Amino acid sequence: MIVTLALIAVIGGFLLLVLYTVFKSAKKRTMVLEFVGQTAVAIDELNPGEAGFVRFHGEHWKARSDSTVASGQKVKIVAREGLTLIVEPIKENER
Repeated sequence: MIVTLALIAVIGGFLLLVLYTVFKSAKKRTMVLEFVGQTAVAIDELNPGEAGFVRFHGEHWKARSDSTVASGQKVKIVAREGLTLIVEPIKENER
């Protein structure tokens, strides 16, 4: 009887831990919304109609822009389409 109760307690505790983790992760804010409005740095030169890469939070992301962006220039993320960031250059006076 004691062994059965101990086994039920261990399984119940594990189940509570799993449920807690599931509910905690469900409450997390999605990262998609955190991209828009943030700044990144262009690694490649971005020309209209061509894709390049930007560095955002230490990661390299594929990006494209409707205007020319020089390598090393700061850009603002305006949208995200799948794994591609849509960016626009930040002017010197906007910093």
